[in-house]
Amino acid sequence: MITTSTALTVAKYLFGTSVAVTSLAAGGLWFFQRHLIYPAYVPEGSRKNVPRPIEIGMPYEDVTLTTRDKVKIKAYLIPARQNPVQTEQLRHLTHKQREELGAKEMEKWLEEIGDEKSIEYAKSRPTVVIFHANAGNMGHRVPLARKFNVDHGCNVFMLSYRGYGLSEGRPSEHGIRIDLETAMEYIKSHPILGETRLVLYGQSLGGASCLYAGSRYRELVSGIILENTFLSLTSLIPLVLPQLPKFFLPILLTEHWDAHHTMPLIPSTTPILMIAGKNDELVKPPQMIALRHLRAENGGQVKWKELEGGHNDTCLQPPYWGIIGDWLNEEIINNPLDILGKFRKEKEEEEKSESSSFSDDYQKVTKEEILEAKKDL
Repeated sequence: MITTSTALTVAKYLFGTSVAVTSLAAGGLWFFQRHLIYPAYVPEGSRKNVPRPIEIGMPYEDVTLTTRDKVKIKAYLIPARQNPVQTEQLRHLTHKQREELGAKEMEKWLEEIGDEKSIEYAKSRPTVVIFHANAGNMGHRVPLARKFNVDHGCNVFMLSYRGYGLSEGRPSEHGIRIDLETAMEYIKSHPILGETRLVLYGQSLGGASCLYAGSRYRELVSGIILENTFLSLTSLIPLVLPQLPKFFLPILLTEHWDAHHTMPLIPSTTPILMIAGKNDELVKPPQMIALRHLRAENGGQVKWKELEGGHNDTCLQPPYWGIIGDWLNEEIINNPLDILGKFRKEKEEEEKSESSSFSDDYQKVTKEEILEAKKDL
């Protein structure tokens, strides 16, 4: 039989253990949160080995961008071509044969650059900007780029955030937002991409990047595709670290990626495709459902699809690319309301006047929320 004294001893021990675990979790979140949120070292070798588009038959331009805080980030530009290398042509080739084919395709592309018809074709096709998730680098998304580029005839622009792949620096929300702005400014001023309909595509953290870029460059973006994206890190982390009291988050968390600050700024007329994996074990389905509701609250367009997939394999489900292809055709390629030239010119002056205040407004909202949370402690 357990005595009262024994029960008190056990209770004290358990309480002490609970406090210790909570303290460790809180301390770990404070000191290592960026290392945990942005595991650029996963999979092994990701900071050195970045697969190239030409390895699977796509000519490309290797781009180096310098951000306003003097960080060099790497990017790929893959042009839409009238006669790309089809998947069937690659299927049975050896590694050496693929290299030889790649070299020939690069030579062809260099000739196409000077051909007016090739340039006009690229301008007539959408540009998909791929923002990657929190692990790996842009090279690990080259197979996704191939689907957009070859199967759907899109130009593709993709980058490795700072601290990822061969890009300089260390990742943080503030720094990655600067990277996104740098990429969008590059696209905006590019002689070909700047005249195309722009679609932002992102998985997980990449989806949060899409929402930021879409809210910041409203006049440029024709559509957004989100896959398995979270509502905010503030709402996601308690699901990953349930032992951490929620009231600690405003004090400890420096990274937020909060859709409440970005989604409402995206025009309600901008089409958004949301694809959710029913079996996502990391960003659980309620997170995507909350994003969907947030979009609906602002009267925004959204097409919702659920597939039998987890966090990392939703894009491997058979209906996935058919859904994206149909959406691209309906909302972007054949959308009579997507009139670029006039709309962009009308918004140019507005964008200039708002650009200086946007970042401050974003930070202001965040600080106000933190102060409010502290009052409640």
